[in-house]
Amino acid sequence: MNRRNFIIKAAAAVLAVSLGVQTAAFAAGPGDGLITIETGQTRYGTATPSELPADSGIVRPAEKYSYNDMEQDIRRLQAEYGSRMTVNVIGTSADGRNLYEIVVGNVNSGKHVMIQAAIHGREYMTPLLVMKQLETALEQYDTGSYGGVPYSSLFQQAAVHFLPMVNPDGVSISQFGLQGINSPQLRQTIEDAYAKDLEEGRTALSLERYLTYWKANGRGVDLNSNFDAGWENLNDLGHPSYAGYKGESAASEPESRALVNLAGKYSWSLILNYHSMGEVIYWDYEGNKVSAESKELADLVSGITGYRQISSSGGGGYKDWVQIRETPIPSITVEVGSVSCPMPLSEWSRVWPQNETVWAAVLSWAATH
Repeated sequence: MNRRNFIIKAAAAVLAVSLGVQTAAFAAGPGDGLITIETGQTRYGTATPSELPADSGIVRPAEKYSYNDMEQDIRRLQAEYGSRMTVNVIGTSADGRNLYEIVVGNVNSGKHVMIQAAIHGREYMTPLLVMKQLETALEQYDTGSYGGVPYSSLFQQAAVHFLPMVNPDGVSISQFGLQGINSPQLRQTIEDAYAKDLEEGRTALSLERYLTYWKANGRGVDLNSNFDAGWENLNDLGHPSYAGYKGESAASEPESRALVNLAGKYSWSLILNYHSMGEVIYWDYEGNKVSAESKELADLVSGITGYRQISSSGGGGYKDWVQIRETPIPSITVEVGSVSCPMPLSEWSRVWPQNETVWAAVLSWAATH
């Protein structure tokens, strides 16, 4: 461990001890617990885009913003803004990576906002986006506002839960191929998936190219087809694949179970799901019990991003499930980017200005509903 990392970890440990809480484990392997430091408070009003360039600060754009990059940035943000954020690990991936939840705001307010990204591996510009939104919230905690209301006030009324990378194994596969996976068993599963997809004509690419388009988790399950919302009616591919395999049962995967468990933990005002690509917003689903609220959210975010709205989609998705569950949650899926995934870094200059203030807008919406 170098001296700088030692100082960061030591400072975090001292602060955690003084507050009587556990510190989060940032190793690439499994973690358990994981709360770091007390929650802060914030509010906003009519957020205006930052005057700082999007490549300044701690979170920096990268062609392949990786799981390790994210972990390092979480550590650095915690060293800088520890009293304003809480870092939780809500589960571990099939390959043993932590599933991070970073909370900013008043967890006792009764109002909670979830912003989650990268449920599909190849959509790894969305973790960069959510991490940059998190940094913006922390950096402008005392100075920013939305609609004339200070961020500090809004964060007293609600908490935002940032989940920047809910499918870290899939991201690692898309970015680094088989070398992105530690488990020999999972590597074999991936190779077998490729062989079946070749056999069935689902791909004609080399293994290396095939893996860059990987959407699924480390077990070859498309996580956004793994929730109990019309799951039984989805096409059964019958085997793991880079995309389209719904799994052996609804919520069969550790990553989807973590999201199901989190949905039951708080009183959620809304859930915003970031995907790529298309610059569209999905807001409805058959049986949606919070259709009016979800449409209101779609109108809000569409007005900021300029993305067009689409009323319904597939089934088996996290948005679909939270909208139809017994205690439904207003939810939208926002598809960023105008080119196919994995997106080149050049697309960042388009994605960031469109979405820079979205987190503040939905926080404000939650605080007033």
